[in-house]
Amino acid sequence: MEIRTFRRASQVLFLFLVPFLFWKGALLYFLLGSLLSSLAVGRAFCSWVCPLGTVYEFWGMATRKRRPRYHCRTGCPFSLPIGLMNRISFFKIRRDEDRCKHCNTCRLKCPVGVFDIAGDANPSVLYACIRCLTCVSSCPNGALSFVLDYKSKGE
Repeated sequence: MEIRTFRRASQVLFLFLVPFLFWKGALLYFLLGSLLSSLAVGRAFCSWVCPLGTVYEFWGMATRKRRPRYHCRTGCPFSLPIGLMNRISFFKIRRDEDRCKHCNTCRLKCPVGVFDIAGDANPSVLYACIRCLTCVSSCPNGALSFVLDYKSKGE
């Protein structure tokens, strides 16, 4: 199964779970848990769990218009602390230079537009990367992978 299929299932699940948690008074615990989990996976909350991001993304699919997720960078107060965790999280997106053909597919598919194939910086340590792994699944050469990397912080 593709990464996208798992991500869509996660989005739909949490789209219905978050209002239930709000109703039960457990939303604060859910948000604190998401913040703590961002130490391990960075800003994955924004693409795998966030209900507003899910609605925004499904709206783009329904209208067949691909729009960058600007609200994730500027409009969401929860994205600031989670975005800063990208630099210190344990998992990173790695590019295998030998397999990369610089076709720019990863850059074109990135929903927030942070992937710079020419740059040396790892895009997953940037604030705006939402760890949706679209770049990893769309790479035709398999040059990108999501790996455990606890040694190099903020490379």
